Amino acid sequence: MLKRFISISIIFLSITSAIAQNAPEDELGIWYILATNSKVSEKLSIQAQTQFRFYEFASELQQFKIRTGAKYRIMEGLSVGVGYAYFRNDFSYLSETPPSFDEHRIVEDVYLDHNIGNVNVDHRARFENRFIVRDQDTETRHWFRYMVKLSYPFLDRWNADVYNEIWLNVGDEPTFAQNWLGFGVGYKFSDLIKSRVGYQKIHLDGPDFDRILIGITFTPDFTKQTSTP
Repeated sequence: MLKRFISISIIFLSITSAIAQNAPEDELGIWYILATNSKVSEKLSIQAQTQFRFYEFASELQQFKIRTGAKYRIMEGLSVGVGYAYFRNDFSYLSETPPSFDEHRIVEDVYLDHNIGNVNVDHRARFENRFIVRDQDTETRHWFRYMVKLSYPFLDRWNADVYNEIWLNVGDEPTFAQNWLGFGVGYKFSDLIKSRVGYQKIHLDGPDFDRILIGITFTPDFTKQTSTP
């Protein structure tokens, strides 16, 4: 199974590289993602995540992200969440952007999920409060984000997904901020470890960006009772 996952990942990367090369003005970047999603009770889970986002495939660290949050299931199909994220941004390769700046975000989420046959459908509405720090000055902005994601499990341990997320400025013009469209393939190594390789098109009010996403997620379940000898 591991060899199959590696083979599919290589094919996937080759296909997405070809897609990105259709637009030579765009750089093919890559995001490395390490995450945990820990179930601490039947209704509560705790998440943590770190990302290294490279502007080019193997160079130019564009953004470092670390995030933590909690998700609470109110009822079947409905959950809410809250979280905090820190970003270190370096856009020095863009001449009109300051070399680097920090950003803090506080997010509030509403999740809806249901099934259509064997397809899992997930919705997420997110309100994001942004605190951008430049030269000891803090600028406050807000985003509203809505994502819909379709996931299809196959071959016992595999799943394929496709998603779209729209970002809107709240209180600023223009209203449209950006849109993320992506797809990926995931593999479940065990109940504790999952992996995913994906492609994402980021559409801004200007240039588009193509990104490869490679992630590993740990999913410990602390509600399971350990057996005693």
